[in-house]
Amino acid sequence: MIRTARILAVFLAFATPVFAQSAPAAQRVERVQPPRQASIATEADVLAYGLPGYSGIISATLRNNLQVAFGVGRYEVPSFLVSGDANYDAAQWKATVTSLQVARATYRFRGAMRSGPAVGAVMLSQNFRLRSDRLGGETRFRPLSVGVTAGYYVHIGPNFYVYPTAAFTYNRVISGSTAINGTHYEVERMSPNASLHAGWEWGR
Repeated sequence: MIRTARILAVFLAFATPVFAQSAPAAQRVERVQPPRQASIATEADVLAYGLPGYSGIISATLRNNLQVAFGVGRYEVPSFLVSGDANYDAAQWKATVTSLQVARATYRFRGAMRSGPAVGAVMLSQNFRLRSDRLGGETRFRPLSVGVTAGYYVHIGPNFYVYPTAAFTYNRVISGSTAINGTHYEVERMSPNASLHAGWEWGR
């Protein structure tokens, strides 16, 4: 019995370092990050439908976290957005964006299919129809807006997400006229805007 006990003691003395070294190795395996995913998503600006109007955007996120998106839409411009114009009291402007096209390139810090921030650039082309009953007429013009954008993806489940986003753009009228019978509507050179998107994302 004494000899057997000694043999077991020697075996445990040699085996203990092996078990002690295996634990950190297992921990290192657990820390390996899963491979990055790519995705395709469809989304819409929820606010556009309440104005009323519509919005549709398709986007692709690459494995390097770069995302590109393109979209179209239409909406009635709320009165509070045009009431700040210097000639609003005289004209009582009513504006409709009859069509818009948007292109967006962003970097998603946590990649596709995950909640996290996104920062990038945005370009927006809008076709405005501006009317004034007091001035007895209407006009059409198209501003082009270029700027920076930032938002945060909030995934609710594996596919559905909401994406609150804000942008700050430089705006320039590239065609048409902003005046009705000599009274001008001023398009701000620099302006902020915000929106709330909801979408569905497929990963691969």
